[in-house]
Amino acid sequence: MRKVLCAWVLTFAVGTVCFAVEYTVHIVEPTINDHLMMLDGPLPPVCKQGRTMKVRACRGEYEPASFVVTASKPLAAVQIEVAPVSGPGEPWPEAAIDVRVRRKFGASPILLVHDEGFLRTVPAPTQDNPDAVTYVPTGELRDADELQPVAIEKRKQFWVTVHVPETAKAGTYSTVLRIVPENNDATALTLEIEVYSFDLLEPMVEYSIYYPVRLASQVPPDDPLSFGNLTEQQYVAELKNMLAHGMSNPNIHEGCVTARPDGSLDFSVLARLLDLRESVGMRPEVLYIGGHPFPFYDGELTDAQRQRIHRYVREIDDWARRRGYSEVFYMGRDEWWGEQLLRERDSIMAVDEAGGKVFVAVMHPEFFDRVGDILHCPVLQSPVSRHVNAAFRKYLAKYGEMEAARRAAEIGGAGRFEVMIRNRRYRKAIDGAHRAGHKILTYMNPSAGVPYPDLQRRNEGLGLWRVGFDGTMTWAYTHNGGDKVNQFMYYAKVYRTENGVVDTVYWEGYREGVDDMRYLTTLYAELRSATGRFPDNPLIDETHAWLKAIDVVRGDLDAIRAEMARRIVALRDMGYKALPPEEILKGIDLERVRIIAFPEPWRFKMDADDQGVDEKWFDPATDDNTWGTLRTDVKDKGWGNDPGFGWYRTRLPLTRQEAGKTFACLYFEACDEDTWLYLNGEEIFEHSGETTGLLISEIWLTPFVVPLNDVTLRGEDLLAVRVYNSTGMGGVWKPVHLILSDQQLTEEHVEALVNLNQE
Repeated sequence: MRKVLCAWVLTFAVGTVCFAVEYTVHIVEPTINDHLMMLDGPLPPVCKQGRTMKVRACRGEYEPASFVVTASKPLAAVQIEVAPVSGPGEPWPEAAIDVRVRRKFGASPILLVHDEGFLRTVPAPTQDNPDAVTYVPTGELRDADELQPVAIEKRKQFWVTVHVPETAKAGTYSTVLRIVPENNDATALTLEIEVYSFDLLEPMVEYSIYYPVRLASQVPPDDPLSFGNLTEQQYVAELKNMLAHGMSNPNIHEGCVTARPDGSLDFSVLARLLDLRESVGMRPEVLYIGGHPFPFYDGELTDAQRQRIHRYVREIDDWARRRGYSEVFYMGRDEWWGEQLLRERDSIMAVDEAGGKVFVAVMHPEFFDRVGDILHCPVLQSPVSRHVNAAFRKYLAKYGEMEAARRAAEIGGAGRFEVMIRNRRYRKAIDGAHRAGHKILTYMNPSAGVPYPDLQRRNEGLGLWRVGFDGTMTWAYTHNGGDKVNQFMYYAKVYRTENGVVDTVYWEGYREGVDDMRYLTTLYAELRSATGRFPDNPLIDETHAWLKAIDVVRGDLDAIRAEMARRIVALRDMGYKALPPEEILKGIDLERVRIIAFPEPWRFKMDADDQGVDEKWFDPATDDNTWGTLRTDVKDKGWGNDPGFGWYRTRLPLTRQEAGKTFACLYFEACDEDTWLYLNGEEIFEHSGETTGLLISEIWLTPFVVPLNDVTLRGEDLLAVRVYNSTGMGGVWKPVHLILSDQQLTEEHVEALVNLNQE
């Protein structure tokens, strides 16, 4: 992939046409789907002809887009050039737009790679499978950092990942992706990116995964599980990849805490693992560990065995708390079931007695009848993978391999999670765990490497919420079987390389599921906040009803997420919000509004002894010719720092004809502090701490509107203003305005009119 400057866009627009375009481009919408882009034949219905890809995302979010190139003649050395992202705010880094190509591995095109050639496909026929292949690296087992030129014999699917910068401003951004074959004309696609104005919360459910690895520096070099022995560099790269996909707390699988010959505990391995996890920002509240120095015994415990569990649990828990982790969950006997669980019960109780907690994979919902009352975190196997596998075998037998592949979306649809909503055994286990005060996770929902991205998104996203799971912990991030090149992907989210991992399409589906849950969590948070402040707003009940009616099983997940975003924004916008004057005044004819300046200066007199009211200084008959003068149209003036009362008098600049206007008011930008207004000898308004509830520190800065519609105006009316100042500067220290209109205006309209008039 070539990152180039904006100048190429102009070059492309005016460049000489050298070839007839012999390929078509289709946008994939939705990007996350279970269809396969077959090399021959029609494209699936998710592929639509067009030149614009659109994504919506929040700051920090990763969001996919995709397009398919179908060639009538082979295209050589196709490059994808990406222009800089344009829009509000600072420029985006080049890495914000990443382009990969979808590559076949095994039976399906599951890998998203920068370089298709880093693995070579070699025929390896067997008696049972004459079409079998094996894979050989062309050099080091590592993918390129950027997209390399792609040869398109018939059809290729390209995958675009947008990573919105954490500092991006809300608004619409765009870039152009240029498809440049060596032997044909270039084609340009537009990528539009809408960045929302809100930030996503972390999901309300937990995202963990079995992670069978150890640091190579801490195991013998001839260890039989060498595939899972990582350098620290590899370990950190994989942690970063997990975090980027919403995986915030992989379990620590084995060997992390050991007992020395003298019985003391060695935490050095766990400490180093946590150092590395914390260095990339992976800092969950709890730890799930499988490598602990005590077994879960098969049967009733002896006193010595119980004491051993008590001691080690307390020591590990204390160590973890000092490190900043609130709880440790210890892994029990993996996938025990039936009577086996009863034999493990005493060990689970011993961990509980010491203050620890237990997590363990359970294969059937009947676990609840045996240990449901004491098992702190069952990880319940989902039946959906069995349904998917059964559907695949059925379609294969009925349609054959090629047609079954074309019907991949139908096969993926067989694995929907609603079976656990309807099944009484699963409801008993899930609801019972919650009733006992425990949490319950799931695995094989579906298997980690089931190659159906939409199924992964649906079941590991909103499906968790709909069924009632508190999270997911499936097997595995990478499977610990097979060799390092021909990896067994059915139980793996990613393909491991020497310098990191290669993502899969279903791992991207998983990430979208996590993000769906983040949007849902954010919506619920906004809904809770708005319910307290605006309980009678119809949007509250309507949003609850909408959430209840979401079709998580078959609904359009992109549309559901977009509606969640719309409602988040609407809930955040409830109540007061500062709008620009132009928006406030929509619907007001400004030509029918007059803002009239008062004649300056006003008559003014201090009233140190507070005699003005008794002597009726507000009365039109009072002679003010001996008073001084003071201007009110000069900001920050007032009468100075003298405490006490002061009086202002003037005539309203209003004729008898104007007095009949539909709307009339006075707008005082500020008076320091308490203010009383008299018109033609009658008190008409008070703006004081007593009437407003404002503090002295607030009232002197607060503008106010004085309505004149309920008083009799006759033109040349006398206005008297009495102001009290307790300390500091006093008086009318910002301009006063008279507003007239034959339209009804609110106080918000009046303030906006004055502000607009001053711009």
